[in-house]
Formats: sequence, structure tokens, C-alpha cells
Amino acid sequence: MNITRHIRRVALGFMLASVPILAIAAPTVIDWSEEVKLHDGKIIVIKRHEELGASGLPLAHRGARKFWEFCYAPMGIHWKSKPEYFPETFDIVDGKAYVRVSISSCESCMLHNYPETSALYFVWEGNDWKKISYKDFPNGLRYNMLNGTHYDDDGSRDVRGLVTIAQKEQLDGEIYWLMRKKPEIIGLNDMITYRGPNRPPIYARDACKACKSVQVQTNSTPDVFLPVTPTDCK
Repeated sequence: MNITRHIRRVALGFMLASVPILAIAAPTVIDWSEEVKLHDGKIIVIKRHEELGASGLPLAHRGARKFWEFCYAPMGIHWKSKPEYFPETFDIVDGKAYVRVSISSCESCMLHNYPETSALYFVWEGNDWKKISYKDFPNGLRYNMLNGTHYDDDGSRDVRGLVTIAQKEQLDGEIYWLMRKKPEIIGLNDMITYRGPNRPPIYARDACKACKSVQVQTNSTPDVFLPVTPTDCK
């Protein structure tokens, strides 16, 4: 046997052995159903679909989220947004579906003209999502969408099957604990953002106001949505 070739094979074997099997086996597609509690106490079930990108690092298990996506078949609703736009609230009022998205990055704030509440609001009309003012968004709609869907591991803790209200309150424990402790807190834009030991904390709803003094350069666009793929969460 060619000794150089043998050494290369042995070296490759050690390299493969040193890479965790979890990094290879971890799933990058996650599908589940989710209970959602509406403002009137009614509980509906939506379908969720998630995909994770490649990390680009040999020892990292999985990459970043590619998008947020959910479907509600009884109303023909399909939401698919960029990863920076988490649909934290989905509710139905007087037959209309609404979504709230909190934003906190100066880039997103700048792209959306520094909204007063550091949040974006949408209503489902004509088989599409229409952006509306916070003044047209029903009062009191609370955070009710699952955020903690997976961990950077082998996928054994990914959500799957039907995720109940109780399970969601465990997975997103911090926000639900705060909402129980202070009923006036209804979503992520009511939480406090800590900015370091020498800078005073601010409420997340004031993030865009604070960002006005920050110069932002970006190649991103203000587009929130991505093309829908109806088969993903049918």
C-alpha cells in the first residue's frame, strides 16, 4: 500500500471521528401543530413549518432559521416572513385575523421608518396580509405564538406533533411568567432591553425611538414576507 495514501486515510478517519455525529444527524426541517389561545379564550390549532440553514462551521450543529411560517386552514391563511420578523401574536377578532411583530434592531426600525411602538401590525384581507397602523390593531391581543422551537443539538428536543398551550408556556417560560406577573405586558415589545452596565435599560417598545440617532447602512429591503409554499404546512 502506498504509505502516503494510508496516512491520508488514517488522518481523514480521525477528522471524521472528531466531528460530532449530532452535527451530521441533526434535522434541519421541523413540522408541528400548535394550539393558539385567542383573546376570547377559544383555542384553535395552526400548522407550523420551519427550516434551518447550514451553519458553515464543522462543529456547529445547525444554522440559523430561514423564515417563520404558519398556516390556518379554516380561513385559508398562510404566513411566511423573513427570520427577523417573528409573528408573536396571531388572533381573530370579529372574523378578521391579525398579527403583531415586534422589532428591535436599528436596521429593521430604519427600514420601517421608526414605528412609534417598535412593532408592525397586519390584518388578513383578500387572501393576503395588509400592513396597518397600531391604531387599527385590536387592543389587548397578547403574545401567543411559539418562539422556542428547537435547540442547537441533535434535534431530540425539537417540537413535534401537537404542542399544547401548557407546553408552549414552558418552552417560552420567560415571557409567559412576565405576562402573569404584570398583566399590562402583552408581548415582546413590553419587555425591558438591557444595554450594558453604563447605559440605562429601555423598554423594547422604545427601541426604534432610540435607534433614530444611530446611522444604519444596509442592503436589506423593508419586505417582510417571502413567497409562500402552501405545501409546507398543509
